[in-house]
Amino acid sequence: MRKMLLLIVFSLVILLIGCNEKTVEMDIPREDQFIVGLEVNYAPFNYGQNYKTPYNYEVENMTGLYADGYDVQIAKAIAASLGKVLVIQKLDWDALIPQLESGKIDAIIAGMSPTEARKQSVLFSDGYYESTHVMLVAENSEYSDAKTLADFSGARVVGQHGTVYDDLIDQIPNVEHQTPLKSVPDILTQILANKSDATILELPVALGIAENNPEFKVIELEDGFEVSEEERIVSIAVRLDEQELVNSINTILAGISEEVRIKMMLQAVERENGVTE
Repeated sequence: MRKMLLLIVFSLVILLIGCNEKTVEMDIPREDQFIVGLEVNYAPFNYGQNYKTPYNYEVENMTGLYADGYDVQIAKAIAASLGKVLVIQKLDWDALIPQLESGKIDAIIAGMSPTEARKQSVLFSDGYYESTHVMLVAENSEYSDAKTLADFSGARVVGQHGTVYDDLIDQIPNVEHQTPLKSVPDILTQILANKSDATILELPVALGIAENNPEFKVIELEDGFEVSEEERIVSIAVRLDEQELVNSINTILAGISEEVRIKMMLQAVERENGVTE
């Protein structure tokens, strides 16, 4: 029975990656909706497009905006497996947990790490992606040939507010830890303006940025950061009293193999860069 369930979920994920969904124009009862919050601003996990494709999904609270990315494909698979109609809402990072707690959304699928601090407010699923943390610098930066954390000694490094990226900065010796910014695009602007030297990101995020913007360079460190398991993975957040929901989500995630997850992420990066099969 379990093998059959996993096969069904696996097939469903592959189908959803390549299939379009029709915009729902009828009133759907709230209990039949699976409302997911994400930034729509954190490629390749989630990003926005102003045109429809076979892969993206309409953003409910932003007319004319469609969301794509790894998170969106995971959300589509989960909603379908739960028998719910997916609804995506674009929210600022700092608004995600408050909106979840208030019942305005049902889940956060936004590249969020299950830190101990967040576990006080929300219930996390098993991880749905595990990543490596890297440095992102300007291509012409004095740090563009850096190989170790020590090579960034004295650098001005900025992170995104409320994320593990900002927490990791202090592992760099003699670093100038700048005030964190609200979003990754804000950080990129600050680096290009030479107000910051570098930032810390997950590898697929950094690769997506560099492939789209050749003025940036990804630095994969030889020594790397000391990162706990909870900071290496990203999980889905639901309300603290939603144990049954998180159990269902974990069952669905268990049916998506590591091979399929990697493929989904690579495809999300390719679509962001304008490459489609």
